Amino acid sequence: MPLGYSSHDLPLDGYESMPIPKTRAELTSQIRSSYTKLRAELDAAGSSIAELPCVDEWSVKDLLVVRTWWTEHVIDWVEAGKRGERPTTPAPGYRWNETPRLNKDVVIENRRRSYRIVRARLEQGYRRAMDTIDLLDDTELLEVGVFPWAGKYPIARWISINTTRQYLTARTYIRRAIRESRG
Repeated sequence: MPLGYSSHDLPLDGYESMPIPKTRAELTSQIRSSYTKLRAELDAAGSSIAELPCVDEWSVKDLLVVRTWWTEHVIDWVEAGKRGERPTTPAPGYRWNETPRLNKDVVIENRRRSYRIVRARLEQGYRRAMDTIDLLDDTELLEVGVFPWAGKYPIARWISINTTRQYLTARTYIRRAIRESRG
């Protein structure tokens, strides 16, 4: 299932085989844990890592911009579904096989944003995801077919892939970038 992944995401130490949560508790626990670890890594490193080369041509800031975009947009899709709408996924003008182009355009669009703003958006996206999960009942969150745009997958899967997995892979890339920068 293509959910915000590009060549920047696979393979990475078995994350592609990480189980999709089957309960609300598993989902929130996985998101909280992965985000807490990413935030701790970023806090410990400080803002000096913002322009550190991280993945291919992306800096740490660029990577965080893309990860934030996917978190924000999966929540936008869920909210649209709650309103009875069918959102355009992944974004207007893009097909799922064009996520590398979409990610590149997201980076370009956000190049002028400060690292502080990017970090604040990352935090807001995380909080918004957790709040949205709280507002969904178990049927909406865990059952297939509740939101037509989600196809044959429950919303929990979409949220997990666009939060937990995004945070885990980001942390791995950032740790590697920091290690490599220290020689």
